[in-house]
Amino acid sequence: MKKNSFVRDACVLCLITLISGLLLGGVYGMTKETIYLANNAATIASYKEVMPAADYDSEQFAAALTEAMEAGGISADNGGAKLSSVVAAKDAGGAEIGYILKGKAAGYGGDVVVVVGVKPDLTISGISFPETLPETAGLGQKATEPAFYEQFAGKGTKLSVKKGGGAGENEIDAISGATITSTAVVNVVNAATEFVESFVVK
Repeated sequence: MKKNSFVRDACVLCLITLISGLLLGGVYGMTKETIYLANNAATIASYKEVMPAADYDSEQFAAALTEAMEAGGISADNGGAKLSSVVAAKDAGGAEIGYILKGKAAGYGGDVVVVVGVKPDLTISGISFPETLPETAGLGQKATEPAFYEQFAGKGTKLSVKKGGGAGENEIDAISGATITSTAVVNVVNAATEFVESFVVK
């Protein structure tokens, strides 16, 4: 009796597991396209935020980015920042008006993901944050406030973080109490401009 009961319980458990797996697979299949479209819309919105354009070409410099990341020099130069995508922003006639790069660097609470717009003259058109920052509320989260991110527009290459205010031409005022977050953002921005300088407009 006990053996039969064990077999029956095992079969019931297997059946429940199988049904649960099929249901989860079905739900994923139904929502996968919706999730993709939502993520794609958020990505395009982040592009438009830093550099409005008629078209965004994600293939043109993809191979160059892979080469640059595998070489490791850009990450080594910029605090370990890693670039994950590059897009050529184009006008209605197909002419390049700039480049949009997405990357991440280690912040205080995790990876800080930043989208950076870089013009052909290597000045920054703007930055945005396509994901929720894993930083402390009231400190690192202030990176998403205009007082911080608007500093980047018009700046050039090789930026540094300045504590205590009074940032110069190639400096960014750190967020008070969140120097690590500020540095993470600057590292991604510097990686973006270095890539454009070395692999795009060289």
